[in-house]
Amino acid sequence: MHPLDILKNRKKKAQAEHGLGMCNITKCCTEVCPEHIKITDNAIIPMKERVVDEKYDPVRWLGSKIRKREGIV
Repeated sequence: MHPLDILKNRKKKAQAEHGLGMCNITKCCTEVCPEHIKITDNAIIPMKERVVDEKYDPVRWLGSKIRKREGIV
């Protein structure tokens, strides 16, 4: 999400290794944060949206099926 981020594939790593899908967006972490950081609104929700866009995009899914069928992959 940051332009200087060194990880190129943070979306997959956040979903697979760090359990981004387990966060249920109840904002509990925001309510108890001593620094009043709105991590849910400013980071978790945008990251989940990016993961969903990449993982469940019907256009990408169709494109991958066409490429597999034609042997381009």
